[in-house]
Amino acid sequence: MIRRALIYLGFTVALALFVAGALRADTSMKLPPEVRQWYFNTDGSCVQCTLGMLGVWANMPQASTLLWDTPYGPAERGGSTPSRVGAYARARRIPAYNVTGETTVEWLEWAARTGRHAGVYFGFAHFQTEYGRGPGYWLVCDNQTPHEIHRYTHEQFVRKHRSSGLWCVILDTPAPPEPPIYTQWWR
Repeated sequence: MIRRALIYLGFTVALALFVAGALRADTSMKLPPEVRQWYFNTDGSCVQCTLGMLGVWANMPQASTLLWDTPYGPAERGGSTPSRVGAYARARRIPAYNVTGETTVEWLEWAARTGRHAGVYFGFAHFQTEYGRGPGYWLVCDNQTPHEIHRYTHEQFVRKHRSSGLWCVILDTPAPPEPPIYTQWWR
């Protein structure tokens, strides 16, 4: 009985911390610049570059290898549309939310809050990676400058997304676990 009460108490505290945001305080992706550089957009494949970064983050090789011929399918290069993304996602068995319309900002907020992240139509005919979110700001990685992470206020982010077109793609996978924090426990 006491053991069950302690387990319940621990679960309740963990849930309260999660809801308060203490367990996932930093929701940004943690891809090193050299990995982001793999997805440097040289030929108008911005959607596939973005989905490739998301695939690395989610440990989903069928998405992370979109730019290359692999056992998951042929290389996908060039511009994309929601219907093209749907077709190659089905062919490669990439579970994804391919969202268009007025609810995209809510979907993007959910993706950032849960650590999944998203590809977002952001800029004139250009797809970029929603890389993180904090109080009042968004982080975006542009696959034309993957060595940089750009910061936008919430208003700037929403305005630029809405002026680009209302489209986002979120991989339908659980969020990866938080990266470990290494400490000198003996001190």
